[in-house]
Amino acid sequence: SWNTLDEKGTWTPVLTFSVPGDLSVVYSVQVGTYIKIGRLVFVTFVINTSTFTHTTASGALRITGLPFTADAVTNNLHSGGGRWSGITKANYTDISSRIDANLTIVIFLASGSGQAASSISAADMPTGGSVTLHFSSMYMAAS
Repeated sequence: SWNTLDEKGTWTPVLTFSVPGDLSVVYSVQVGTYIKIGRLVFVTFVINTSTFTHTTASGALRITGLPFTADAVTNNLHSGGGRWSGITKANYTDISSRIDANLTIVIFLASGSGQAASSISAADMPTGGSVTLHFSSMYMAAS
């Protein structure tokens, strides 16, 4: 039944990039939780890094490890919000999470006044700093 709580649990969010290169991450907090009701999945995750370095990583910031694959409906993008630090993107003031069709990864988009949406990439995250990502989202799981 659509209203039946199928399950709840934890998952392990992993911070990476499209091309991880020499990315090195030491987590001080790394936890994800989920609740699944029918095909509707509500996920949260908290990542705090104590060490975050990279010189050859490139491409979009990703969190891997979602507990269920998103449904296959093209252009049915699932977005969420949260709190963040350790990202430097001039003229952008907001970051949201996005889960695309057929994937088990979270990507991030930045927006700002008069700015087109833009992916968060390795170039937007200074090496040697620390990163905080506290986000939540809902998405439809593949059947």
